[in-house]
Amino acid sequence: MRANIRIGLSNMIPTALVAFLSHIIAKLTGNMLFPNLPVTLAEMTAKRDALATAITNAMDGTSMDRELRNMLVQETKAVLRVTADHVRAECDGDVTKLASSGFPLAKHPVPYTEVGVPKNLQASATDVSEQVKLRWTKTQAARMFRIERAESDPTAGETTWVTVGLVSRQHFVATGLKSYATYWFRVIAIGIDKEGLPSDVVLGRAA
Repeated sequence: MRANIRIGLSNMIPTALVAFLSHIIAKLTGNMLFPNLPVTLAEMTAKRDALATAITNAMDGTSMDRELRNMLVQETKAVLRVTADHVRAECDGDVTKLASSGFPLAKHPVPYTEVGVPKNLQASATDVSEQVKLRWTKTQAARMFRIERAESDPTAGETTWVTVGLVSRQHFVATGLKSYATYWFRVIAIGIDKEGLPSDVVLGRAA
């Protein structure tokens, strides 16, 4: 999986923006991996200093001081974005080069290798006859769920399980049942390339 960087500027306050740009300037200074920056280090430094001054002036200043600060905030963000795009293009997914730029590395989600077992399976009758509604909780690494039904008590001996549904959500309505007859249900989570163990068995009766 190719590495990438993130900048996360949307919620960054002006003082943090100054600190972040200072960090990037320090990391890029003398860094031979990025000889042709789209915004020179001198221009970045001038932008940082101008923003730092504008932040101080806006604290007890006029509305014009605050407008100038806000304008420089947007300009500084633009500098960081164009620099980050340049870094991505130059590094082509190389994690070591990306890390040397000072921009934080983007985290990749860690894929689950084991599929979980559906928990808290519950069965209840609905307002419609010959139906039982099943619910269970979210399950690790599950993409789909297979619902199985038996017509004999699995604790009393050999039981035949029949698949009655395949869904991507955590609930299912079993239909076509005999009113007041006893059924047993279980759910199995299915991942990308494997499936987990069956859930606990629950008993259900349709109205």
